[in-house]
Amino acid sequence: MDTYAFNFRLHDPLSDTDADRLYDAFDEEVAVESGPKGHWVGFERQADSFLDAVLSAISEVIRLGFEPLAVEDELVSMADIAERTGRTRQSVSMLFEGARGAGDFPAPAAGNVRSPLWHWADVAAWFDEDEGKDVEISDRGSTLAAVNGALAGRLLSREQPDQLKRIREAIAG
Repeated sequence: MDTYAFNFRLHDPLSDTDADRLYDAFDEEVAVESGPKGHWVGFERQADSFLDAVLSAISEVIRLGFEPLAVEDELVSMADIAERTGRTRQSVSMLFEGARGAGDFPAPAAGNVRSPLWHWADVAAWFDEDEGKDVEISDRGSTLAAVNGALAGRLLSREQPDQLKRIREAIAG
């Protein structure tokens, strides 16, 4: 079994009581964050596959009464990227700055100027495509897209069923 890291963005704010419920249910497997930019539960979960890890976590989060809006890929720092790709931090920094490589390194997804953070799936895909280096990613991008589509449909079916019906009819082919 491998360990997979990912985050769920939640629909509603998390109270202290909600955070306690999550910590109690998941022990040390989660990190909870709630603030003006959103509400997240971060996971590090062991499973046979990324999909298995995500689906089991979603089931448990829903069982606890929370509404997951989306699964977001793990955010990684330059040091994380260096470790996972066998490069030095300086080498990764040069790729990011365009001083080495094709100059099209993925843009950071979060963080700040001094500590940028990237989605691991974006970085791994870049190394695979631009550097020809196979890094551990499997089908994370397509899995995230499929799960997020299902989560969006789940929410729309309750909050805007007529809109969901129109969407399904339009794309049914």
